[in-house]
Amino acid sequence: MTMKKWKTPLAQGILAVTFVSLWAPSTEGIVRRDDVDDQDYIDFGAQFPSVGEFATNGSIRGSGVLISEAGAGESRWVLTAAHLATPNEFTIGDTLYAVSEFIRHPDWDADGGPLDTGVEDDIALARLDTVVSGVTPLPWHDNDGDLLPGVEVDSVGFGRTGTGLTGEQSGTSGTKRAAQNTIETLGTTAPLTPPESAFEYVFNEPGSADVRDLEGMGVLYDSGGPALADFGDGPVVVGIHSYVIDQDDQGRGTYGDVMGSTRVPLYDDWIASTIPEPGTWGLLSGFAVFAAVAVWRRRRS
Repeated sequence: MTMKKWKTPLAQGILAVTFVSLWAPSTEGIVRRDDVDDQDYIDFGAQFPSVGEFATNGSIRGSGVLISEAGAGESRWVLTAAHLATPNEFTIGDTLYAVSEFIRHPDWDADGGPLDTGVEDDIALARLDTVVSGVTPLPWHDNDGDLLPGVEVDSVGFGRTGTGLTGEQSGTSGTKRAAQNTIETLGTTAPLTPPESAFEYVFNEPGSADVRDLEGMGVLYDSGGPALADFGDGPVVVGIHSYVIDQDDQGRGTYGDVMGSTRVPLYDDWIASTIPEPGTWGLLSGFAVFAAVAVWRRRRS
């Protein structure tokens, strides 16, 4: 039996021998099929304006998706991966926002989990200093029973690019891309104790039975980007990019490699309890103004 090669998340400075994280301090975007034009992936990525990029003082940390429970209105909340080094900036569209709070899931532990990888419960929320205007947030999915092998997902992010023949290439620029994938496994194919909080898909090569038109996969710097599915009412966030398994030791992002994403529906209660309902801040501020005016009127009478 051949053991798969891994490395741990780099965000917390851990180094082991078996886990390949998607995070590192720079940016680019989605490894693609070698027989499809790169512009097709860039154009596909542009269809997801709610996906942006995290940084710390200009040093890129990963990707994230603007969310709200209703998938409407304005939002200041971004869903991403817990293993990112704590960012202080988020760029969405052409606008830079400050990150006022970075909230990792309480059960995530960089020094714990299977193989000490810290991939279990790899999910976090970032609160921006102001609401994002002009970008519609996406809803997250709350029914984990819908996540089955065979479900098609779209993966979006700013990670390194390249093809399935070359794998990820260093020195490529920060560009949003999106790719198409199909869930293959619930849990993980990682050795020893698998984190049940993940689902995985394989980077299929051209000509294979399951390859999709824009087949691809996230690699370094795509961490925190969303996996999206459509169950009939438009795209919803079902996964958050977490890790890559280098199956053949030919470099990250070659054909046959496996990508794992955190299963977002498992964290529905935590997300809903952390962020306010859409419009809550506006209602609260409106109530505060009303109360202040009422007090002023009473004092004048």
